[in-house]
Amino acid sequence: MTRVAATAVLTSACAAMLLPGTAAQARPVVDTAGAASAARTERVSTTSDGAQADGPSDGASISADGRYVAFWSAAPNLGADGYRALLVKDLTSGQVTRVPGARTYGGSYTAISDDGRHVGYGSGSRYASAYVFDRVTGRITQANGSELSSVDSLSADGRFAAVTVGSRNPSRPARLFVRDLTDGTDEQIDPLQTPTGRPSVSTGLLSGDGRLLAFATGPRSGAYDIFVKDRADGTVRQVDVPLDGVQDDRRSRLAGMSRDGRYVLFDSASGNLVPGTAEPGLHAYLRDLRTGTTVRLAPAGVSAVAVSGDGQKVLLSEEDRLTLLDVRTGVRTAVGPAARAIPGSVTRGGEAVAFTSEAADLVPGDTNAAADVFVHRPG
Repeated sequence: MTRVAATAVLTSACAAMLLPGTAAQARPVVDTAGAASAARTERVSTTSDGAQADGPSDGASISADGRYVAFWSAAPNLGADGYRALLVKDLTSGQVTRVPGARTYGGSYTAISDDGRHVGYGSGSRYASAYVFDRVTGRITQANGSELSSVDSLSADGRFAAVTVGSRNPSRPARLFVRDLTDGTDEQIDPLQTPTGRPSVSTGLLSGDGRLLAFATGPRSGAYDIFVKDRADGTVRQVDVPLDGVQDDRRSRLAGMSRDGRYVLFDSASGNLVPGTAEPGLHAYLRDLRTGTTVRLAPAGVSAVAVSGDGQKVLLSEEDRLTLLDVRTGVRTAVGPAARAIPGSVTRGGEAVAFTSEAADLVPGDTNAAADVFVHRPG
């Protein structure tokens, strides 16, 4: 474990910027499953007064209670100026807040604390660095000053941030840190502590209390394995555990972890993770670290996207369609067509899902011909 003193904290010189229009109009909601269902879809990427965005939006994450959504937008009327702007929308009031100084040219992810107060992101005009924004104080803290760094996840209270640091040199592996934003220290995750000892470490997903960290390790390119580290006692456990104990070179991809750290969601092309013969290709799996059991969730071609905070609902993607799987009942509910989402896009109990879609028929009046951010509530 490496601890490095923090070197950069930025305090925003201006308060959070509210976008034009302070009084929120009624937002379009549509019943997606007929009169017998309470399912509804709401467009998030609008101004505070309800006007639709005049450019595309994506990269949405949602708070645990489903009230706040953080997302990026290239829409000028949402604050974009040639670079994408970072926004947080309060779905109760309709108010949209722009994160001061946050900008990115290409696509980027967001991470949001459970109460919606803290937002983690990567920002930069050319090469992004990792930051965390406190919506209450207006303070912006640099979580890592390295080029090509971004915030993968936050603990429930926003104290800890998992940060992946890439490199412009393809011969250098990615690195993973956990930043304590209270005392300003970093813990670097050592890949040599894992059984495979592969040099590249990335995609850090924190449990709610920040104690457990799920992450991926691999060579500079190629196969990855999934592990969970207990940051309190230093123990590391493999998630994509082969039944016969024989490691292979087939790729696994980390997609999510429940807030208590019990369940880990991932994709894998390995054929020896559960009993029975699997058809070739990537499969979605859910690992229960308490019981040591792994369940295959869907046939090949259906990928894992995100898991609810309680670990009981899993967001899956198949041919650009999103569905929400209830792990206990096996029931799958349609979320949205032509849709994509990121880890952190499902609420605590799976009551709401944030996603991006180019579809123009999810809500009435969608005529901007651009990708929008939506929230779907299955009911």
